[in-house]
Formats: sequence, C-alpha cells, structure tokens
Amino acid sequence: MSKLRTFFRDASFVTMIASSLMPFAYAADRPVIRSAYIEFPPLAYTTESGELEGSFIDLTEAIADRAGYDIVWQGLPIERVYLYLEYGEIDMWPGSAGIPELAPFIRETDFHTGSIQLNAYSRAGAEPVSEIQDLRGKSLILIRGYTYFRLLDHLKEDPDTGITIAPNHLSAIRMLAFERGDYLINFQSPMENSLEISPLPGLRYDNLLKWPTTLIFSRNAPGTDKMLEDMNRAWRSMKEEGARVEH
Repeated sequence: MSKLRTFFRDASFVTMIASSLMPFAYAADRPVIRSAYIEFPPLAYTTESGELEGSFIDLTEAIADRAGYDIVWQGLPIERVYLYLEYGEIDMWPGSAGIPELAPFIRETDFHTGSIQLNAYSRAGAEPVSEIQDLRGKSLILIRGYTYFRLLDHLKEDPDTGITIAPNHLSAIRMLAFERGDYLINFQSPMENSLEISPLPGLRYDNLLKWPTTLIFSRNAPGTDKMLEDMNRAWRSMKEEGARVEH
C-alpha cells in the first residue's frame, strides 16, 4: 500500500473516532458537513481564544442552517484543502471559485458568496502596475501559504524577478516598510485587517484581479451531491427573503 493511501486510511480512522466523540447535538437529527477553512481574516480566522470567526464563516453557517445541516470545521493550509477535496476527506470548502486544478474533483454551488481582490501594495513613488505581467523583473514580497491561484508561479521561476516569502501578513508589511521588496502581493481583506494593527504611512496599491468566492464540494465524498443542492435551495430561499447572501 502506498504511503499516500496509508495516510488517508489513518486519517479516515481518526475522523471516525473523532465523529464518535462529537456532542450528541450534532448526531441527533441534523446531518453534518465536514468543512475546511483557511486563515483569511476577516472572512475566516481563528481568534486568540481559539474560536472560529469571520463573515464568510457566518454566511456559510447561515446557509447550512437554512438547509438543515450543522458544520464541523477544520482549519487547514490551502494545499491540504486541495488534497482533502480531491480524496473526499472533507465535504466542503468555502473558497475561491473556478480554480482550474480543482475542477476534476469538485462541484461548486450555483451562486457566488462574494469576491476577493488581489493587490500589489507599494510605497509612495513606486511605478504603478495594472496586471501580473507588469511585476516581471521587480522585487516581490509574497505571503507563505498562499497559492495566488498559481498565477505567480512563472514569476517565481524568472531569474529577473526577486521573490521574498514573508511568514505572515504583519511580517510582510514590515518587509515592505524596510524596502525588502518593491511590491507586496496580498489579498485586500487580510491586508486591511493587518494594517489596522500595523499601519504603513504612504502605502498605495494597484488592483491586479478580482476573484469570486463560492461553496466548493468534493465529488469524492459521500452525500455531497445532495448537500450541494440543499445549499443551492437554501441560498435561493434566503435571497428571496432579502437576507444577506454575501460575505
């Protein structure tokens, strides 16, 4: 048996044991959706006290509640989210729509839950950029753990483009302040959240792209076809009633 299959066999066993220890409230009447999230404040994040919060989390739970489901959340790095969706180790991920590498093994809801924006942040006086290709030959600061939809992979391999990886958003802001790079490439929501903690005077940004978000279900997890259709119906019902249907 391969190491990968052994890993998922063991992971499934752990999941089975954990499920047997869930509070009775989960198992009583309502089915459970196993969902992953990534740290993406303020849309989804873990507080200092270990609580899960965020506008995307709240919206997803509201739709699931309307559809008759509870959600068990699991925080994962983005690469692990992709892997778990592929192998059916999670049912759902509230995340970015239309990611090509996920297409063969996921289905998305009929609706979008909002959008995220990717920007190039720079100090005052930096040359404006309007698209990703304009970053070629520049010195870039990236955030560890983000795939950037694979749109920056060719720049990482370009000998004329400098890449510095920051361990987190606050470190990335400090690197830009100390001129460790020309541009910090980051998503607007977590960047604004971090700037409230660590402001950077004179900061400017250029928008590189805007990407829709949705609820993504694994094709390889049992029961997800019904989950997806139930969530579609719940969202339509909420929209007809005038409820908030975007994060």
